[in-house]
Amino acid sequence: MSHLRNLLFLSIFLPFSTVSNAQSISMKDMEKDLIKVYNKIFPFYYGDPDSLEYYSSLFTTKITNYIKDNPSTLDYPFQSLIDSNCCWITTSKDGSFRIYSWDMLTGGTMHFFNSIYQWKSNGKVFIYTPTFGEDGFPSTGFYTEIFTLHANNKTYYLTINNGSESSTVAYQGIDIISLENGSFNDTIQLIKTKEGFTNSILLECDINKYNGSERPVKLIKYDENKKIIYIPIIFEDGTVTDRYILYQFTGEYFEHILTQKSPSDKPNN
Repeated sequence: MSHLRNLLFLSIFLPFSTVSNAQSISMKDMEKDLIKVYNKIFPFYYGDPDSLEYYSSLFTTKITNYIKDNPSTLDYPFQSLIDSNCCWITTSKDGSFRIYSWDMLTGGTMHFFNSIYQWKSNGKVFIYTPTFGEDGFPSTGFYTEIFTLHANNKTYYLTINNGSESSTVAYQGIDIISLENGSFNDTIQLIKTKEGFTNSILLECDINKYNGSERPVKLIKYDENKKIIYIPIIFEDGTVTDRYILYQFTGEYFEHILTQKSPSDKPNN
Protein backbone atom coordinates (compact mmCIF):
# COMPACT_ATOMS: atom_id res chain seq x y z
CA MET A 1 0.00 0.00 0.00
CA SER A 2 1.32 3.37 -0.90
CA HIS A 3 1.80 5.85 1.90
CA LEU A 4 -0.99 8.36 1.93
CA ARG A 5 0.28 11.42 3.67
CA ASN A 6 0.79 14.89 2.38
CA LEU A 7 1.61 18.49 2.86
CA LEU A 8 3.55 20.62 5.18
CA PHE A 9 4.38 19.34 8.59
CA LEU A 10 6.49 22.38 9.23
CA SER A 11 9.81 21.99 10.96
CA ILE A 12 10.34 25.73 10.59
CA PHE A 13 7.74 27.69 12.54
CA LEU A 14 6.34 30.67 10.72
CA PRO A 15 6.14 33.98 12.61
CA PHE A 16 2.37 34.51 12.89
CA SER A 17 1.64 37.16 15.49
CA THR A 18 -0.93 35.02 17.29
CA VAL A 19 1.63 32.27 17.68
CA SER A 20 4.43 34.49 18.82
CA ASN A 21 2.25 35.63 21.72
CA ALA A 22 1.28 32.07 22.65
CA GLN A 23 2.57 32.36 26.19
CA SER A 24 0.32 35.34 26.89
CA ILE A 25 -3.03 33.75 25.96
CA SER A 26 -5.04 31.15 27.81
CA MET A 27 -5.50 27.53 26.79
CA LYS A 28 -9.16 28.28 26.11
CA ASP A 29 -8.22 31.10 23.75
CA MET A 30 -5.74 28.85 21.96
CA GLU A 31 -8.48 26.31 21.51
CA LYS A 32 -10.91 28.91 20.14
CA ASP A 33 -8.28 30.19 17.74
CA LEU A 34 -7.53 26.71 16.42
CA ILE A 35 -11.21 25.93 15.91
CA LYS A 36 -11.71 29.23 14.10
CA VAL A 37 -8.81 28.56 11.71
CA TYR A 38 -9.77 24.94 11.06
CA ASN A 39 -13.36 25.89 10.26
CA LYS A 40 -12.07 28.30 7.60
CA ILE A 41 -10.76 25.31 5.64
CA PHE A 42 -14.19 23.82 4.90
CA PRO A 43 -15.58 26.49 2.51
CA PHE A 44 -12.65 25.76 0.18
CA TYR A 45 -12.88 21.96 0.34
CA TYR A 46 -14.49 21.65 -3.12
CA GLY A 47 -12.70 24.55 -4.75
CA ASP A 48 -10.01 27.22 -4.46
CA PRO A 49 -7.09 24.89 -3.66
CA ASP A 50 -4.79 27.80 -2.88
CA SER A 51 -7.00 29.00 -0.02
CA LEU A 52 -7.45 25.42 1.14
CA GLU A 53 -3.69 24.96 1.23
CA TYR A 54 -3.19 28.28 3.03
CA TYR A 55 -5.61 27.65 5.89
CA SER A 56 -4.59 24.01 6.22
CA SER A 57 -0.94 25.03 6.57
CA LEU A 58 -1.91 27.86 8.91
CA PHE A 59 -3.67 25.41 11.22
CA THR A 60 -0.59 23.16 11.20
CA THR A 61 1.69 26.06 12.07
CA LYS A 62 -0.52 27.39 14.85
CA ILE A 63 -1.17 24.10 16.61
CA THR A 64 2.52 23.16 16.36
CA ASN A 65 3.66 26.44 17.88
CA TYR A 66 1.00 26.48 20.60
CA ILE A 67 2.08 23.03 21.74
CA LYS A 68 5.78 23.75 21.37
CA ASP A 69 5.60 27.01 23.34
CA ASN A 70 3.25 25.75 26.07
CA PRO A 71 4.34 22.52 27.80
CA SER A 72 1.20 22.57 29.99
CA THR A 73 -0.85 21.70 26.90
CA LEU A 74 0.04 18.08 27.68
CA ASP A 75 -2.40 18.20 30.60
CA TYR A 76 -5.12 20.30 28.96
CA PRO A 77 -8.08 18.26 27.60
CA PHE A 78 -8.85 20.43 24.53
CA GLN A 79 -12.35 18.96 24.62
CA SER A 80 -13.87 21.67 22.43
CA LEU A 81 -11.20 21.07 19.79
CA ILE A 82 -12.05 17.37 19.83
CA ASP A 83 -15.82 17.91 19.86
CA SER A 84 -15.53 20.30 16.91
CA ASN A 85 -13.92 17.48 14.88
CA CYS A 86 -10.84 19.58 14.29
CA CYS A 87 -8.38 17.20 15.87
CA TRP A 88 -7.98 13.73 17.36
CA ILE A 89 -6.15 13.89 20.69
CA THR A 90 -5.12 10.59 22.23
CA THR A 91 -3.34 10.36 25.58
CA SER A 92 -1.74 7.38 27.31
CA LYS A 93 -3.24 6.20 30.60
CA ASP A 94 -0.21 7.43 32.54
CA GLY A 95 -0.70 10.92 31.08
CA SER A 96 2.92 11.08 29.91
CA PHE A 97 2.40 10.69 26.17
CA ARG A 98 -0.05 12.33 23.80
CA ILE A 99 -0.61 12.42 20.04
CA TYR A 100 -2.46 15.20 18.22
CA SER A 101 -3.67 14.28 14.71
CA TRP A 102 -5.76 16.14 12.16
CA ASP A 103 -7.05 15.79 8.63
CA MET A 104 -5.45 18.32 6.30
CA LEU A 105 -8.63 18.17 4.14
CA THR A 106 -6.52 18.38 1.00
CA GLY A 107 -6.74 14.84 -0.33
CA GLY A 108 -10.40 14.31 -1.27
CA THR A 109 -11.35 10.68 -0.62
CA MET A 110 -7.66 9.94 0.01
CA HIS A 111 -7.27 11.75 3.31
CA PHE A 112 -3.94 13.20 4.38
CA PHE A 113 -3.08 13.64 8.05
CA ASN A 114 -0.47 15.32 10.19
CA SER A 115 0.48 14.59 13.79
CA ILE A 116 2.39 15.97 16.75
CA TYR A 117 3.83 13.69 19.43
CA GLN A 118 4.16 15.22 22.90
CA TRP A 119 5.55 13.57 26.02
CA LYS A 120 6.94 14.15 29.48
CA SER A 121 10.29 12.86 30.74
CA ASN A 122 12.31 13.81 33.82
CA GLY A 123 10.15 16.85 34.48
CA LYS A 124 10.47 18.20 30.93
CA VAL A 125 7.98 18.17 28.05
CA PHE A 126 9.11 17.37 24.51
CA ILE A 127 7.49 17.34 21.09
CA TYR A 128 8.32 15.52 17.89
CA THR A 129 6.94 16.17 14.40
CA PRO A 130 7.16 13.46 11.72
CA THR A 131 9.67 13.82 8.93
CA PHE A 132 8.95 13.10 5.30
CA GLY A 133 9.57 9.60 3.97
CA GLU A 134 11.15 8.67 0.66
CA ASP A 135 7.79 9.13 -1.06
CA GLY A 136 7.49 12.65 0.29
CA PHE A 137 4.76 11.91 2.82
CA PRO A 138 4.72 11.62 6.62
CA SER A 139 4.32 8.02 7.74
CA THR A 140 1.18 8.06 9.87
CA GLY A 141 -2.58 8.52 9.81
CA PHE A 142 -4.65 9.74 12.75
CA TYR A 143 -4.30 8.11 16.14
CA THR A 144 -7.18 6.71 18.18
CA GLU A 145 -5.54 4.56 20.88
CA ILE A 146 -2.35 4.36 22.91
CA PHE A 147 -1.51 1.26 24.96
CA THR A 148 1.33 0.96 27.47
CA LEU A 149 3.80 -1.91 27.82
CA HIS A 150 6.30 -2.02 30.69
CA ALA A 151 9.17 -4.42 29.96
CA ASN A 152 12.95 -4.64 30.25
CA ASN A 153 12.95 -1.64 32.61
CA LYS A 154 11.47 0.45 29.80
CA THR A 155 8.09 1.82 28.83
CA TYR A 156 6.84 1.18 25.33
CA TYR A 157 3.73 2.67 23.76
CA LEU A 158 1.67 0.73 21.25
CA THR A 159 -0.18 3.23 19.09
CA ILE A 160 -3.10 2.62 16.73
CA ASN A 161 -3.31 4.84 13.64
CA ASN A 162 -5.98 4.98 10.96
CA GLY A 163 -6.73 6.41 7.55
CA SER A 164 -8.30 5.84 4.15
CA GLU A 165 -7.07 5.42 0.60
CA SER A 166 -10.48 6.04 -0.91
CA SER A 167 -14.17 6.12 0.01
CA THR A 168 -14.14 2.31 0.32
CA VAL A 169 -10.59 1.35 1.34
CA ALA A 170 -9.55 1.96 4.95
CA TYR A 171 -6.36 1.08 6.76
CA GLN A 172 -5.22 0.67 10.34
CA GLY A 173 -1.76 0.16 11.79
CA ILE A 174 -0.03 -0.52 15.08
CA ASP A 175 3.34 1.10 15.83
CA ILE A 176 5.63 0.64 18.82
CA ILE A 177 7.24 3.78 20.22
CA SER A 178 9.84 4.27 22.94
CA LEU A 179 10.49 7.62 24.64
CA GLU A 180 13.74 7.92 26.56
CA ASN A 181 15.63 10.96 27.78
CA GLY A 182 13.71 13.25 25.48
CA SER A 183 14.31 11.07 22.42
CA PHE A 184 11.55 9.72 20.17
CA ASN A 185 12.22 6.22 18.85
CA ASP A 186 9.78 4.51 16.48
CA THR A 187 12.24 1.92 15.19
CA ILE A 188 12.01 -0.54 18.11
CA GLN A 189 11.47 -3.92 16.42
CA LEU A 190 9.53 -5.82 19.06
CA ILE A 191 7.21 -7.85 16.83
CA LYS A 192 8.53 -11.14 15.44
CA THR A 193 6.66 -12.20 12.30
CA LYS A 194 7.44 -14.94 9.80
CA GLU A 195 9.08 -12.27 7.63
CA GLY A 196 11.32 -11.11 10.50
CA PHE A 197 11.29 -8.44 13.20
CA THR A 198 9.32 -5.23 12.79
CA ASN A 199 8.04 -2.31 14.87
CA SER A 200 4.75 -1.95 13.01
CA ILE A 201 1.96 -3.80 11.24
CA LEU A 202 -0.30 -2.13 8.68
CA LEU A 203 -3.58 -3.54 7.34
CA GLU A 204 -6.14 -2.38 4.82
CA CYS A 205 -9.69 -3.51 4.15
CA ASP A 206 -12.79 -2.83 2.09
CA ILE A 207 -15.21 -0.91 4.32
CA ASN A 208 -18.13 -2.59 2.54
CA LYS A 209 -16.72 -5.98 3.57
CA TYR A 210 -16.24 -5.09 7.23
CA ASN A 211 -18.95 -6.36 9.59
CA GLY A 212 -18.35 -3.87 12.40
CA SER A 213 -20.14 -0.55 12.73
CA GLU A 214 -17.15 1.33 14.24
CA ARG A 215 -15.72 4.29 12.40
CA PRO A 216 -12.85 4.33 12.03
CA VAL A 217 -12.79 0.60 11.48
CA LYS A 218 -11.45 -1.36 14.42
CA LEU A 219 -9.18 -4.01 12.95
CA ILE A 220 -6.30 -4.40 15.39
CA LYS A 221 -6.93 -5.17 19.06
CA TYR A 222 -4.63 -5.31 22.05
CA ASP A 223 -5.12 -6.97 25.45
CA GLU A 224 -2.97 -5.02 27.93
CA ASN A 225 -3.34 -7.65 30.66
CA LYS A 226 -2.32 -10.64 28.52
CA LYS A 227 -0.03 -8.51 26.34
CA ILE A 228 -1.52 -9.96 23.16
CA ILE A 229 -1.88 -8.19 19.80
CA TYR A 230 -4.80 -9.46 17.70
CA ILE A 231 -4.30 -9.08 13.94
CA PRO A 232 -7.40 -9.97 11.86
CA ILE A 233 -7.14 -12.23 8.84
CA ILE A 234 -8.17 -10.18 5.80
CA PHE A 235 -8.73 -11.74 2.38
CA GLU A 236 -7.17 -10.29 -0.76
CA ASP A 237 -10.49 -8.75 -1.77
CA GLY A 238 -10.54 -6.72 1.46
CA THR A 239 -12.99 -8.91 3.38
CA VAL A 240 -12.36 -8.82 7.14
CA THR A 241 -12.85 -12.22 8.75
CA ASP A 242 -13.62 -12.97 12.41
CA ARG A 243 -10.34 -14.86 12.77
CA TYR A 244 -7.09 -13.48 14.15
CA ILE A 245 -3.35 -14.00 14.25
CA LEU A 246 -2.17 -13.55 17.85
CA TYR A 247 1.20 -12.15 18.95
CA GLN A 248 2.02 -12.24 22.66
CA PHE A 249 4.85 -10.46 24.44
CA THR A 250 7.03 -13.19 25.94
CA GLY A 251 9.60 -11.07 27.74
CA GLU A 252 11.74 -9.88 24.84
CA TYR A 253 9.34 -9.37 21.96
CA PHE A 254 5.89 -10.19 20.62
CA GLU A 255 5.83 -13.58 18.96
CA HIS A 256 3.19 -15.63 17.18
CA ILE A 257 1.26 -17.92 19.55
CA LEU A 258 -1.88 -18.78 17.60
CA THR A 259 -3.66 -18.43 14.28
CA GLN A 260 -7.37 -18.86 14.87
CA LYS A 261 -8.99 -21.53 12.73
CA SER A 262 -12.39 -20.51 14.10
CA PRO A 263 -13.75 -17.69 16.30
CA SER A 264 -13.85 -20.06 19.28
CA ASP A 265 -10.12 -20.76 19.26
CA LYS A 266 -8.40 -19.30 22.33
CA PRO A 267 -4.77 -18.79 23.33
CA ASN A 268 -3.35 -21.49 25.57
CA ASN A 269 -2.71 -19.21 28.54
